[in-house]
Amino acid sequence: MKKATLSALLLLLMWLMAALPVSASTQIETVLSLGPLPLSLEPMDRGAKAEEMRRALIMQLQRAGRPTRGQQHQMFGRDLAWNAMAPGEFDGSEGPWVWWVNLATERFVRGHLKLTGLRSPEIWLDGKAHTPEDGQVELDLAQGTHTLWIYHHGLEKDGTPVFAWEGRSQADALSAYIEPTRRVSARILTNAETATDLALSPDGRFLAISFSSREDSADLDLSRLEIRELETGRILQQWTSALPRRLAWSPDSKTLAVQDGDNLWLHERSSGQARLLLANHDNLGDWRWRPYGKSILFAWTEPFEAENEKRRRVRSLEDRWSTFRNNEQLFEVDIASAIIRPLTVGETSVNLLDVSLDGGQLLLSERIIDYREPPHSLWRLFTLDLTSLETDEIGRFRQINAALFADQGYWLLAGPGLSQGDGATTGDDLTPNEYDTQLYALSADGERARSVSREFDPALEQVARLANGNLLFTATSGEEVALFRFDTENETFERIETGLEVIEEFVVSDKPDPVVVVRGTDADAPQRIHHVDLVSNRRTVVLDTLESQYEGVVLSEVQPWSFTNQNGDKIEGRYYLPPDFDPETRYPLIVYYYGGTTPVNRQFTGRYPFQLWAAKGYVVYVLQPRGTIGYGQAFSALHVNAWGRHTAEDIIEGTDKFVAAHPFVDGDRVGNIGASYGGFMTMYLATRTDRFAASVSHAGISTLTSYWGEGWWGYGYSGIASKGSFPWNNPELYVGQSPIYSADRITTPLLLVTGDSDTNVPPGESDTMFTALKLLDREVELVEFPGQDHWILDREQRYVWWDTILAWFDRWLKDQPEWWHYLYPETAPAE
Repeated sequence: MKKATLSALLLLLMWLMAALPVSASTQIETVLSLGPLPLSLEPMDRGAKAEEMRRALIMQLQRAGRPTRGQQHQMFGRDLAWNAMAPGEFDGSEGPWVWWVNLATERFVRGHLKLTGLRSPEIWLDGKAHTPEDGQVELDLAQGTHTLWIYHHGLEKDGTPVFAWEGRSQADALSAYIEPTRRVSARILTNAETATDLALSPDGRFLAISFSSREDSADLDLSRLEIRELETGRILQQWTSALPRRLAWSPDSKTLAVQDGDNLWLHERSSGQARLLLANHDNLGDWRWRPYGKSILFAWTEPFEAENEKRRRVRSLEDRWSTFRNNEQLFEVDIASAIIRPLTVGETSVNLLDVSLDGGQLLLSERIIDYREPPHSLWRLFTLDLTSLETDEIGRFRQINAALFADQGYWLLAGPGLSQGDGATTGDDLTPNEYDTQLYALSADGERARSVSREFDPALEQVARLANGNLLFTATSGEEVALFRFDTENETFERIETGLEVIEEFVVSDKPDPVVVVRGTDADAPQRIHHVDLVSNRRTVVLDTLESQYEGVVLSEVQPWSFTNQNGDKIEGRYYLPPDFDPETRYPLIVYYYGGTTPVNRQFTGRYPFQLWAAKGYVVYVLQPRGTIGYGQAFSALHVNAWGRHTAEDIIEGTDKFVAAHPFVDGDRVGNIGASYGGFMTMYLATRTDRFAASVSHAGISTLTSYWGEGWWGYGYSGIASKGSFPWNNPELYVGQSPIYSADRITTPLLLVTGDSDTNVPPGESDTMFTALKLLDREVELVEFPGQDHWILDREQRYVWWDTILAWFDRWLKDQPEWWHYLYPETAPAE
């Protein structure tokens, strides 16, 4: 054979060998072992409850915390300890054993665990059970840490354990370790026990907390309720049940009212006895104690029933809301007799806003259908005398967020453009953003509303009245949700240092020296509950979930990063680093934004879990573009009649400057994602720049006109975001800012995600863009989630939703399409 021919054949052989997949084989060298357990083999293997007993065993070991060398367990009078060992050296006696190890992957991998030489092995991976077949278990693992438990009965006869991973290709590699550290995962974020509701006794002594969590190995949602003494932290009473819908203490602090579904129970603190006050009251709504404690005021809804199911006449724009024709009225139940009396009667639902301090009057509102002025709503504010049941109208207002009784008149929360008020500071050049909520002192006759927060930049939210007449607020303050006290005499605001960046809820006592309890999170710390003394400013920790729920979890480091845009405005932001960050490595970047006038606050987790994205090896940059509330009226007013213009400029400029300022970011591997208004921004950005290598739009708006006319809240939101502008008088806005009319400019690979039952932003908005890009032969995917609305709430669908987003970014930003093709195999290239 000629030398040239032989060389060519050798080169071809080398090329073929390189092209063939080579498996990534990993011998698992060390596991933690516990056993033999004092349990009978036969019942644990083939008994009537064998599967349930094994599952219960693993669940209880999981709940005891992640194993460590030497950690002790006592079972049926025997002391056992976890020991480190090599699987191949296992020569333990016959009997049930449990092994434990962490598996870590740096990308999506596929392969199988080889597990031979052990009797009756069964494994639990991330809470799900698998039974080996022919000594192996096929697994598909996303990037991250995966916890593996193995239950077995000791050695097979003459067997030597073999425990190894065989990847499908050389890229499908993983590592194994027994240290308790791990990266955050989707299931950790969704399953960790969190407080869902607080109730503080009026005397400030007792705190009721409701909790929820998830146990995957038992396929069980858990909930519990506890009452603790606030000063000592001692738990006085605790019980488990369905998650309460609401908790509230009686004014004398002796009784805790707990709503369980459509039932309302009264729990006596001293005796521990429970009494059923309202039983099986369908559609029981919001409720509160009357100040003197002899009764409870509650809302009760009568659902609308159509007279003719074959057709439905839409009587108003609000009629698109599924519950609008329901009728909610107010009632009062007497504590002593449990007799109910009606307080309001009418065809229009009534909302309870406040109860006077003496308990004699209610402050109420009801919606009036009136479209003459944006935001195309009208509210009637009125009082109800609880003795005579006579009403007295105060006034009619285009927007009411909240209202309270004041010493003289009322306190009112509403937008800066309130017609009766003087809240706007933007002058004639800008239209104020009505989501930038202000505080007004409303006259008793309802004709004059004087703003007391004109120069206060944070946007006000939840409000409570203190015993001394001052007010306590949460407010959007930049990226944080902070607590503020308003001195009603001096009309000054004071920030209360709670030790939390984002307050989820606060409760306050009725004492002259009030006690406050807050729950919330930080960008880099999970939920805590803090007790704050407003007099001494002393702060104590009531509950911290970092140690109890995130033991061994290595979280992302979060750093602030802001820039000054070309117009001289400071654009605040932050970024998340991967947990094993190496400044010499160049990482892909995900840019996240909202733009729909509310900042992306510093909550620990949520629908878009930045800690999870960072754990998958991405740097995550979050910014607050112009138009956002919490930075003053001049800043937030740039949202009105802009529909993306200023927001897009800030996102593009901020991304460029962030990449330039951080050499560890690979500027060619930058993706972007937004949801709702942010999903609109993703589509709009794709028509304005090719800066991004991959984009994700969740529930995005492609056509402003169709969203305005079809979305449940489209016309109302547009009455603020597009105030005074309509398709007939401002087509330049409705067409020029709609991404669909510039779809031919889009070259970025775009993933469209939506719930197919979304009523806020109908799925047709994504369908429209998908149709355009398919006809234009662009790289686009549309993934719909059946039965889901604006948010993907179903637990398992949420995991697939999160995986879909990350797999899309892995495909385009990491050159790793395997996960995407595993989730959506019809997109894989033909072999």
